Amino acid sequence: MISAAYIQMYAYGCPMMSEPAEYSDPPAVNAVAVSRRLFLGWVGAALAALALPRPLWSVEDPASAYKETIAVLQMLYRGEIEANLRYKAFEARALKEGHVNIAHMFAAIAASEAVHADHFSGLLVKLGVQPDSPEALAGQLHITTASTKENLRYATDVELAEIDVRYPEYLQRIKPENNSSAVKRITYAWEAEQQHRELIKDIQSGTGMFFGMLAARFRSTKTRYFVCQNCGSTLTVLPSEKCPICGFPLSWYKEIRLPGS
Repeated sequence: MISAAYIQMYAYGCPMMSEPAEYSDPPAVNAVAVSRRLFLGWVGAALAALALPRPLWSVEDPASAYKETIAVLQMLYRGEIEANLRYKAFEARALKEGHVNIAHMFAAIAASEAVHADHFSGLLVKLGVQPDSPEALAGQLHITTASTKENLRYATDVELAEIDVRYPEYLQRIKPENNSSAVKRITYAWEAEQQHRELIKDIQSGTGMFFGMLAARFRSTKTRYFVCQNCGSTLTVLPSEKCPICGFPLSWYKEIRLPGS
């Protein structure tokens, strides 16, 4: 009678052992198990990769893959250029009317909008889209101003609309395309707009019959403004350690000087 040990030796090329210390699968079975584990590992890695943001270099046609993202970035870029020009015009009007400190606030917000426009432009270029230059857009836009009192009311209404309606809509639109850089930059701009609202939060009550008192208070208050050149964060006092929006060091903040100083 042929022993089990002999069959094992003949079938698998293993030496005969009267008392195997421990049973192990034959090499062929082990190879199949290893291959199966490797295959499952590759599948798991592939599924995990699908959930991660796609780097631009891995996308053959960014214009198709990020169609909605590009459309939103184009609108935001144009909007930031327009906002920058409008706040500069508001600044000039406030200076003309003698409201130097209100002009200072407008100058700071204009500088923040310029930071956002610059980063949106950079994202568009990376996605294969060449945006119009700020100078070209300036020639297409018709910027008008009213009195400083009316300009303040307009600024308040625009900031409120951008914070509560537009930015959430933009982020929702681009979410399916999963472009992490665009999401980050739009979120930065959104949070900076919230800071702008804080700067002008008492304007709605001050643009009516009490505007004279508001203007007088601004004249007597010496305020400093700082704008982060990475995210547009706009503050009147520098934070203790880093930018509260993007986390960049304080060296990225630029002080916006009082107009005419």
